[in-house]
Amino acid sequence: MLNDFASVKDSADGISMDQDQVIILVKKLTALQALATNLEIEVRCHRDNEAGRGARTFLEEESTGHLADMLPEVEGNVVRPTFGKGDRA
Repeated sequence: MLNDFASVKDSADGISMDQDQVIILVKKLTALQALATNLEIEVRCHRDNEAGRGARTFLEEESTGHLADMLPEVEGNVVRPTFGKGDRA
């Protein structure tokens, strides 16, 4: 598209476009706009994902620390069921 317009800049007098050329130009510009929008959305998603990574790491560390404080000590608190012979309650 740049080449099409670059060739016109040398002879700028009386520039005109017929209807078919305008339709082609509009279609190209519409496609370029869609590509630019898709690229912008992709970059925004990538940035949000990167920003969320730090937040997820922070939340994981905080929740692990709080859960460790809430849970009782594991040593000595293991329940061992008896599956052999004996009394069944």
